Amino acid sequence: MNTLQIVRAAIPGADAGLADHVLWGMTCHPFGSVTPRDLYRAADRLRRAEANGIALCQFCDAITEPNGIACRRCESALQSAREG
Repeated sequence: MNTLQIVRAAIPGADAGLADHVLWGMTCHPFGSVTPRDLYRAADRLRRAEANGIALCQFCDAITEPNGIACRRCESALQSAREG
């Protein structure tokens, strides 16, 4: 199976762009090995979050405020990086 097929198993109708987002943005790829199970779980987490109206952090996939980009932990890390 390829990446798109695995993502489509969790998110029917997913396109190549969404599959790339799941692979590159929600798994440890390219810094570590990603199993088909890891990829499926990441895609399923995204599907469930969207179905329930939950926003996920762009950096660590933790739950964030609605319409938010980063969770509190990542936001404070970014803030401290900007300051120092």
